[in-house]
Amino acid sequence: MTIGLALLLIATVATVLAVPLLDSGADVEASSDLGVERLEREKNAALTAIREAQFDHAMGKLSEEDYASLRSFYERRALTALSELGTRPALQNDAGACGHCGRRFVDDSVFCGGCGRSRTS
Repeated sequence: MTIGLALLLIATVATVLAVPLLDSGADVEASSDLGVERLEREKNAALTAIREAQFDHAMGKLSEEDYASLRSFYERRALTALSELGTRPALQNDAGACGHCGRRFVDDSVFCGGCGRSRTS
């Protein structure tokens, strides 16, 4: 049980550390793009860790308490990244942002999280 938890933690840390090293280093136009990329990586790493914990729990490698603890921790990380992504100021003429208040849309949301207007209006 503890070995499985330790292996999951090591795999998660290794993934989070390896992603920036394996990044192609494509040209980035603004520093805000770096923040968005970092938050996207953080969100994706947390969601991956949740999936791995679910799998380990289903395989009997994690106890109910360990699974609940890990899931809670990674859900908080993912939600923090998502909330920061949603409150990032939008760039001029940014298709991923609300035309009314400028707040960035989260993923493929239909309505703005700031003002509630439709994405298409």
